[in-house]
Amino acid sequence: MEQLEGKTAVITGGGSGIGRAIARALAAEGTHVVIADIDREAATAVADELGAGRVRSLAVHTDVTDDGSVEALEQAVRDFGGADIVCNNAGVYLGGPMRDTTFDDWRFVLSVNLDGMFRVGQRFTALLREQGRGGHVVNTASIGGFLSHGGAVAYAASKFGVVAYSEALRADLEPEGIGVSTLCPGPIRTNLADSDKLRAPGERAGGKSQELWDLIREGMEPEELGPLVVSGIRDNAAYIFTHDWSEMFAARFQAVLKDFERLR
Repeated sequence: MEQLEGKTAVITGGGSGIGRAIARALAAEGTHVVIADIDREAATAVADELGAGRVRSLAVHTDVTDDGSVEALEQAVRDFGGADIVCNNAGVYLGGPMRDTTFDDWRFVLSVNLDGMFRVGQRFTALLREQGRGGHVVNTASIGGFLSHGGAVAYAASKFGVVAYSEALRADLEPEGIGVSTLCPGPIRTNLADSDKLRAPGERAGGKSQELWDLIREGMEPEELGPLVVSGIRDNAAYIFTHDWSEMFAARFQAVLKDFERLR
């Protein structure tokens, strides 16, 4: 998608961090923005900031774990004039030893990162198809969608799922002129380490979101990521990376390939 001016983007998790950075970068290109976030005040602040410039903006309070909320977001986007770019970005994090992970931890993370991704993705790709004017989808995964370890198992499982969903979606939508990119950030200084505050009262917690802070404390500022996403949309990149972890990726895939030798 070369031409971004005059297009419209809907961005979940758009009230802060990576979502806000993407919204700012797209608005700088002349793209109108719909900011969807579970934090109503944050969404409104970003929409007001960007709407004061040369683009139109709209804030929509959205909980991606709720069918009715996502349906309301779709209707708001339709009323706004439709969408050309869908940034499926809402996410949470829990870390800590795998043995301490509870089912409540697992459901909390997957309900947002994977179920929410699917809920928004299916509804809005149907809208893109219906409109018949092409478009682009950016699904936020993570470096953790390729590299797993003993900590943050629910997060890694959710992001592996996002990678798989995005790859399938890309193949499905390509014949209709709709591109799909998987955004795979490394350490980014966001408020993801504050995910605990979004948990329902009474949940049995084993993992803690604050575990992430040591990794992202010295990470990339979100605003550096925005232009990378814009470039990825323009190039219809299959993957958008923020850090060069190619050596770790190579080691992972070499380990996989090595065990195929058992068949020879």
